[in-house]
Amino acid sequence: MKQLKIRAARPEDTKEISEWLTKTQGNLFDASILEYPTFSAVSSYNEDGNVAHLPAQKVTMLESLAVRPGAGLLESAQSFRDLVKAMELVSSSFGIREMYFICQDENVLKVAEGHGFERIKFPVVRMKL
Repeated sequence: MKQLKIRAARPEDTKEISEWLTKTQGNLFDASILEYPTFSAVSSYNEDGNVAHLPAQKVTMLESLAVRPGAGLLESAQSFRDLVKAMELVSSSFGIREMYFICQDENVLKVAEGHGFERIKFPVVRMKL
């Protein structure tokens, strides 16, 4: 098997990327990313043309929440809300349009959902570099 080549997607690939994204089953494609300021894509190709494209966007990953031991529930919730608003400001200053927060504490999840987060019902994978 011949090795594929890769490159940054070109402006002329935009229509093809959009079409292929809608035709590839199971990819959970969100069309709004095509308009995000941080959208980019890489492409694999051979002598016959493009084989696949991998779109990407920059996001803010809220790593975890550190709460003072013994802090009250309401104070903790208000703090989380305020800290998320601060990260919204930071993210928007870089053109970032999405924030993610991985959490298992139901109380924190309820506060997050009450302030604009939505639960994601599909697996998330991670690669540490």
